[in-house]
Amino acid sequence: MKALKPTVPLSRVVLLLLIAIQAALYGLMWAQVLDDSNLKTMDFVSLYGAGRLGRAGEYERLYDLEAQARVQRQVVASDDYSPLIFNHPPYFVPRLAAISVDDYVTAYILWTLARLAILALCAALIFVFWRGSGWEAGSAMLGMAGCLLFFPIFISLLGGQDTVFTLVGLLAWMFALLKKDDISAGLGLALATLSPTIAGALALPLLAARRRAGLWFLAGTAGLAAYSLWLVGVQGIKGFIRLLGISSQAQSYGFNRSGMYNLLGILTRNAPTLDPELARRIAWGAAFLSILILCIWWWKEREHLGVRHIGIAVLAVTFTSPHLNLHALSALLLPLLALMTILWERGHRTSALLFTPAVSTALMLIFIVAPDFSYAASHVLMAVLAYGLCSNPSPARRVSVE
Repeated sequence: MKALKPTVPLSRVVLLLLIAIQAALYGLMWAQVLDDSNLKTMDFVSLYGAGRLGRAGEYERLYDLEAQARVQRQVVASDDYSPLIFNHPPYFVPRLAAISVDDYVTAYILWTLARLAILALCAALIFVFWRGSGWEAGSAMLGMAGCLLFFPIFISLLGGQDTVFTLVGLLAWMFALLKKDDISAGLGLALATLSPTIAGALALPLLAARRRAGLWFLAGTAGLAAYSLWLVGVQGIKGFIRLLGISSQAQSYGFNRSGMYNLLGILTRNAPTLDPELARRIAWGAAFLSILILCIWWWKEREHLGVRHIGIAVLAVTFTSPHLNLHALSALLLPLLALMTILWERGHRTSALLFTPAVSTALMLIFIVAPDFSYAASHVLMAVLAYGLCSNPSPARRVSVE
């Protein structure tokens, strides 16, 4: 008697199991945060403080450190609390003001719901992308679920960061660029300026390879800048620029070089005797050099830009970014998507579906069990992505995202 063949392939069972494990642990971690007094000292407190200032109509004081400290200390109920700096663009604050109700925990829940809605938009973009790439609906759905559970994205949701707003802009930029839709590509990248260093770094190779898309990025950014100027005035813009300068030092107001996942963090952790200013200059030098190389490479490959080029660019500017905490590693979803696409096109469909959930589950378990190794794990992931993308001898074929 012949054995019955399983109706569900083993790879799908493993994939569903990985997704279920992540979803269950994420739910438990989020529930614990709501009962944890540390919720008031997480990154959300800085966004909540800005939202409260905006809700009170004090937009001109958004980047006044004394005003930020005053509101945050009211939340924490401590005069000794060292405030977290709010250095996000002014145009984002009305969204924060909308959810910054009097009760802090309620505001956090509302903010989580708002970001889950943006994450659902990311899901839709990924699903349409893969359907346009020839993936059947079931595989596209499973691949999408695996991507959305990427551990750094969850950490950004847990900590109250606005990372998903940057992520949706980057995804829109990526998929529009693959379609040669210059308008959407430029405006999508403009939406990612909540992370100005990453968006600005990607804009330069975009200008080199697709000038029209780059000009639309500048137009979109100019529109957001004009709205920001209307909100906070000239002095407010000056204050915003000043706080960006403080952020670039990465050594005050909640910034910690040794806790970062970028090149600067590697230098700080592994060369403690290295002069901090020299380490910062090395990191900035590497950032400028990577951007220059990307500009030249993208210009030469301007007629053949594909997922490989986008993945490597995002990987490079993320690693050399002057400020990179765990939640900001969410940008690595783009090179993950690029590598998954290449694996699928080469016929390695099981590997394509399992890669991101397996990586994400490993990162989560390392973070929980041995958090000190999370830095090494993230760097191994970057190295694997770099190898996988660079070893592809030719650009992956373009996809239709109609």
